[in-house]
Amino acid sequence: MLDLVCLSEPFCVTRDYEAASEAAGPFRVVRDGRPVEAAPEAVARLGVKVSFGGSDNLVTLPADGLRQTCVDGACVVFRSWCEGLTCTLQAGAVDGRAEPFLHQISLAAVSADALARARAEVFVSVDGGRRRLSLAQLGEGDPAAPGLYTAPVRPGDRRLRGPAD
Repeated sequence: MLDLVCLSEPFCVTRDYEAASEAAGPFRVVRDGRPVEAAPEAVARLGVKVSFGGSDNLVTLPADGLRQTCVDGACVVFRSWCEGLTCTLQAGAVDGRAEPFLHQISLAAVSADALARARAEVFVSVDGGRRRLSLAQLGEGDPAAPGLYTAPVRPGDRRLRGPAD
């Protein structure tokens, strides 16, 4: 069984990547009395920094542009984009009880190999943490099922129109 640490639900990292992880955004995240900050020596050793995003700029978006991957009945809806060796992913577990809420994570690597290794060591928690899918397992995914998802907005997103629009 993997030794995982969930610093920012729904994302979990293997114990080795915990020291290379940080909470980014307008809110300071404290765990066990200390801020969640990446240790420079761990980032240098692993060749990647894992940043959990935080934002209060949340809107409801249409499903177009979202992808979905299911492995053994555990499903994750997500969207991702990369700029060079920095990849950002917004993901949420699909559990059938409510709309998935998308949370953001970024991996900033020094090489393609370091990025690929990190994708295998970072997971999305599904079913209240009983199952997990690694970012590597998500792959490209299939188009997400029609429906609405709550997600951080990024430039170019199309917002849903409300009754007053």
